Amino acid sequence: MSLQARIYTCLLLLGSSIAGRPKLRIEPQAGNIYLNEDKVFLCKAEGEAEDIRWLNPNDEEIDEDNERFLLKRSEYDLQLNIRRAERGDSGQYVCVADTDHYGTLKAVININVIQRVTFVNIRSSLQIDEGQNANLRCNVVGIPQPTVSWRRDGQDVTQQGRFQQRQDSLEIRSIQPSDAGIYECVGTIAERKEKKSANISVTVNYAPVLLSPAPAEVFTWLGNPVNLSCPIRSFPRANVSWSHDGEDVGERAGTVAVGSGHVSISTLQVGVQSVADLGEYCCTANNRLGTVTKSIWVKEAEFPSAPQNVSIEVHSTTVQISVSKPASDGGVPILGYKVKWGNENGDWDSKVVESETSRVTDLKPYTTYSFQVAARNGKGFGEFSHNITTRTLSIREPDRPQLTVSNESEGNTFRIYFEDSDNGGTSILGHNVNYKAEHDQDWINITVSGSDSYLLRNLDWSTHYQVQVESVNLIGESQPSFLNFTTPQQPPPVPSANSASEEKSQFGTGGLIGIIMVIFVVLLVAVDVACYYTNKCGILMCIAVNVLGKPMPAAKRLEQEIGDTPIRLDVKGNLCEVVHQCSKTKNPGQTTDRVPLTKSETLPVHEKSSNQA
Repeated sequence: MSLQARIYTCLLLLGSSIAGRPKLRIEPQAGNIYLNEDKVFLCKAEGEAEDIRWLNPNDEEIDEDNERFLLKRSEYDLQLNIRRAERGDSGQYVCVADTDHYGTLKAVININVIQRVTFVNIRSSLQIDEGQNANLRCNVVGIPQPTVSWRRDGQDVTQQGRFQQRQDSLEIRSIQPSDAGIYECVGTIAERKEKKSANISVTVNYAPVLLSPAPAEVFTWLGNPVNLSCPIRSFPRANVSWSHDGEDVGERAGTVAVGSGHVSISTLQVGVQSVADLGEYCCTANNRLGTVTKSIWVKEAEFPSAPQNVSIEVHSTTVQISVSKPASDGGVPILGYKVKWGNENGDWDSKVVESETSRVTDLKPYTTYSFQVAARNGKGFGEFSHNITTRTLSIREPDRPQLTVSNESEGNTFRIYFEDSDNGGTSILGHNVNYKAEHDQDWINITVSGSDSYLLRNLDWSTHYQVQVESVNLIGESQPSFLNFTTPQQPPPVPSANSASEEKSQFGTGGLIGIIMVIFVVLLVAVDVACYYTNKCGILMCIAVNVLGKPMPAAKRLEQEIGDTPIRLDVKGNLCEVVHQCSKTKNPGQTTDRVPLTKSETLPVHEKSSNQA
């Protein structure tokens, strides 16, 4: 036997030996068991194997009577059921089997008892007094032991000054009300990328605090009630009481909680019926952590002082007066002003206004007037300002008008409004309105009387317009006021119901006639084509014969039948008969004697037809 054959034989024997060797296999191959849970591992024998058994990490055979390690045997496998897994169950487990020819076989699996991130005895809420040290405990267990971190509002709090992380807790030194909130304890096992968190709510107890402190003084007047308020923030909620000059006011006060209960507002309405109701009112709030008191003095308001910075703008028949608020409002808000004026004859008049700017009208031109202004608060009018004397102007042309523009319902229609501030001392007779498109040279002039506006109609679309308006009185015209505006783009036309019906009607008549004509022409052409190809007649046949010179169908068939056979013509050139050998008549009157025609005298049908044509 050659060497190559021997090697091949050895390889075959080795392969068959390896293929027939028994094996042990453990399923599943992963050996992780969660703490206090059950899991089954199966040892399978592939091939001949006997006496399959399991060995624990101490290399001891597991007894079938063990309560926590149950064995279930079959012909080819042995199950190991680990029940209520404990920390000490971790280790290397071996499946062993004996064979007759291959000795002892082994399969090994490393079993690890693991535990999820678990929080033990976590207090979900804590209440701590302000200033104390808080200790937030977070007992986290797991296998392997998780790492712990602390977060608040998504931020790591262990980096802040008063916060310090211990092994299983978070310490907050000298806790403040601002430290209240939800803290998140996060346990992480990095090996398994496992993370879990638990929330601890922290509430800080603190003494009452006044919010936006109430004013120390409140002014009113007899007969005008006043409301006193005392906003307080505290936890737990404070008890609030009111007193007047040291005496408890009883149930007249009311307290309302706002939001989560940390903020409360206590109000007291004081009906000031007499001087006895004035004086000091105290708001007192207290809880077990402290007390806070606020004094509010209710005083009778004074009359305001005279307005400041009185200025007058003089016209011929009007005067505009402007003032500043008085230096003292008397303790209550300014409600308005009283303006009074008198002429040289001592005739005085007055009016009350709300704003700091007012206008006196219907004065006489070129006349001396005196003006005074007093401020008014809830108690009444204060003292008047010093007397200001001035003379109105003489009659003149009016001041230029104030212009505004408004687009009417139609896009190219605009209304111009004009308002006169000063008529110059006499009535306004009218207004001169001048307008033009920006690209035009000439102005359009309109005089408007008895109206404060003018309507510009049918303007050009998308065009910039310029407007000038003058006020006119007996003296003359004012200086012009200017106004510019642009008309919008023209909207697309909207078809009316009548036009739509007319279009529909026109389409109904004309369209119907057109459709009928088309159908008629198509039918006529179809019939003529059918006649042309079937009976060799019709309009197309006539055009082919007379215009295009195409032979008649009968002559064409005859020519196809006789080929080059000569034909005989009569004296007029008409076809007389067809013969195989045609002769020419010797005498005009004889028809029996014939002589052969010459080659030039015998014509095919198409040549004769051509000659005739």
